[in-house]
Amino acid sequence: MEKELKEKLESLKSDGKKKKGCASCKKKKEPIVLPEIIDEEFMFIPSPDDIRLAYIELGNRVDNKKEFINNVYRFLFNEDFNFNCPSCINGQARRLKNYIIEILKLEI
Repeated sequence: MEKELKEKLESLKSDGKKKKGCASCKKKKEPIVLPEIIDEEFMFIPSPDDIRLAYIELGNRVDNKKEFINNVYRFLFNEDFNFNCPSCINGQARRLKNYIIEILKLEI
């Protein structure tokens, strides 16, 4: 009987290690992303009039205004204006126009 009790006690004893839980249900740590350091001298923040002017200049197709239009569009939508594709130009111009009318509540 003593032998049976010893065997039962040893089978119940743990090996001293903690059991780990399921790895799939634990939340994984997300890496910390630091914001980019922005040089305020070169940062372009367009006014509502600049945004309206950029939309008007889209119709003029002047090459020296493309950088201005691109800066305004990049600030608003965080992507570059694609001047090489007519379909992209139409879609992006429509997006800019809707922003001016719906968000800024300005007349064009």
